[in-house]
Amino acid sequence: MTELADKIDAILGAEIAPGEPGAAVAVLRDGEFLHCKGYGLANVEWGNPITPDTMFHIASLTKQFTATAIMMLKERGQISLDAPLESVLSDFPAQGRRVTVRHLLNHTSGIKSYTLLPNQHREMARLASSLADLVGKIAGLPFDFEPGERYLYNNSGYVLLGAIIERASGMKYRDFLDREIFRPLGMTRTQYLFDEPVVPRRAAGYQRGRGGIENAFFASATYYHAAGGLGSTVRDLARWDRAVRTNRLMPAESFAQMLQPTVLSDGSEFPYGYGWGTGAYRGRRVYHHTGGITGFSCHMLHCRDEGVTTIVLSNLYQFPFYRVTRALARSVFGEDLAVPMPVSLAPHTLEACAGSFRGENAVIHTLVTTADGLAFSAAGGARLVPIGDGHFCEKNDPETEYVFSAPENGVYTRFRYSSPLFPSALYARCEPENP
Repeated sequence: MTELADKIDAILGAEIAPGEPGAAVAVLRDGEFLHCKGYGLANVEWGNPITPDTMFHIASLTKQFTATAIMMLKERGQISLDAPLESVLSDFPAQGRRVTVRHLLNHTSGIKSYTLLPNQHREMARLASSLADLVGKIAGLPFDFEPGERYLYNNSGYVLLGAIIERASGMKYRDFLDREIFRPLGMTRTQYLFDEPVVPRRAAGYQRGRGGIENAFFASATYYHAAGGLGSTVRDLARWDRAVRTNRLMPAESFAQMLQPTVLSDGSEFPYGYGWGTGAYRGRRVYHHTGGITGFSCHMLHCRDEGVTTIVLSNLYQFPFYRVTRALARSVFGEDLAVPMPVSLAPHTLEACAGSFRGENAVIHTLVTTADGLAFSAAGGARLVPIGDGHFCEKNDPETEYVFSAPENGVYTRFRYSSPLFPSALYARCEPENP
């Protein structure tokens, strides 16, 4: 056990500098802790350390609880997954499309995500929002595609699921989760977050700016509701993991349904179920979810067959939880990381790769040249090392790769991003965003 603890200390030590925000980390096997420890500071101004009892905003890990609440109501006959949206939210306009509860669960509804509205997200996020406010915002948005046609990660869908939970149960979303999930499981440090209440041992949120660590921009905790409004600790999420593995809240068949990949209308599959991403890592079947919100990042990985779970909760926006998670898994299983041999590329080749690229989710990233490769221009952005012609890996995460298509008119117009645990994504050259 000491050897594993030393390995994990080294993993987190390489990511967290003294005096900076950090993370609480837990590793479990068969429901028992192999490791549970805090690293870095919960409050940089006061120098308060992170502990396993520090509460973090868990962002989109909230979706696991929202999806579970829906499945619990389904088991009770109060919700049908194939019910059209207007039958459960009669005042929500489906704009002539047949959207079902299932479409909301697996991000295939086509309803536009309110958190991806250009030039509005920050302004909207600062304001305290009721569930009615959020549903009203979403109701007026155009659809991105026909329901079932595509997968596009969507916070609007999970806010609507929160509204459905309230209609079906006759309770506030937060009260249903507290009474039906948190209290029965002994999750005394998990709750729906508001801006005003004083919450003991709650971490402050930070981001990395060009001058170093700074306070994250303010966003009301209520802006995310059932899509990302919960706070929790690694100890409570360990209780959650034990409940999931022992089918405490629903029959095994229902949980297995939550883990199935989504089948799109053209028959293809996307590796996401109901509140769980599906995938594999080094030949192991894994289920997981990430969370990213102003000032916070998190990830929970569930190795289904080996009984191993990793939990990473951080109070630093864009903390590299994906890299840490995989390093934790390799440490538990006694595996090493293979590092590709870098190659040298001519400056003009690197210049041909630089520029702004838009992903399928409409997010734009800008790449700039460095002395030995490329880097994302955003503060704290990853550096890319060439390992072949038009082929790069992240300097600090060689398992994450970027493969550029053949150049057109002297520039590369597309690249494909691939990283273990996540579906690959295509990015196409575009005009840079306005500053």
